[in-house]
Amino acid sequence: MHRYETLFILHPELPEAQVRETQERVRRLIEGMGGTVMEIQDWGLRELAYLIRKQGRGIYVLAIYSARAEVVKELERTLKLADEVLRYVSVRLPKAWKPPVPTVRPTTAPSDEQPEPAATEQGS
Repeated sequence: MHRYETLFILHPELPEAQVRETQERVRRLIEGMGGTVMEIQDWGLRELAYLIRKQGRGIYVLAIYSARAEVVKELERTLKLADEVLRYVSVRLPKAWKPPVPTVRPTTAPSDEQPEPAATEQGS
């Protein structure tokens, strides 16, 4: 079995209960076909780079799991049929891999930069 990650984007107006239900449905599908779910990360509501089905935002969910290729095909088929899923992508992970950590962009630029000291003139 190989390790995979599937990132899917859900409709932004889904209630939290339906988001959790979709995540559990993905977990049940993978485990029901003999796969092992390592982690399901809810990255929350994020802006999309372009409109998808007239939506500018979406709820991102990342599933990291170990399974056979048939499981990935069935998962993608299920996600394709689900009305609440805007987009999905599955990637096979290399053997040396660490789970990603979602990044949050700061709203303002950090002011950690210190101004350079002023140059002093040295006369002779």
